[in-house]
Amino acid sequence: MIDIDVLIEAYRVCKEYMPQKDRQAAADHLVNAINEYDISEEDLRLFAATDSYVRRAAEEYLGEEFDIAHNEDEDEY
Repeated sequence: MIDIDVLIEAYRVCKEYMPQKDRQAAADHLVNAINEYDISEEDLRLFAATDSYVRRAAEEYLGEEFDIAHNEDEDEY
């Protein structure tokens, strides 16, 4: 099982080194990859709250909009 706190921190660290234009593609790829490891829907929702890129990727993956609070300081897409 994936430790969601480690996943969120790793994503935040890696995001610092990504050009903004590549962040949505990276989030999309990551959400698809972690779902192969049976992440729970609850953990996916927690991860989706990380930023707007991950939220959009998770919404597209699940085919539904999330009603979650997100950090207003994060980048918007």
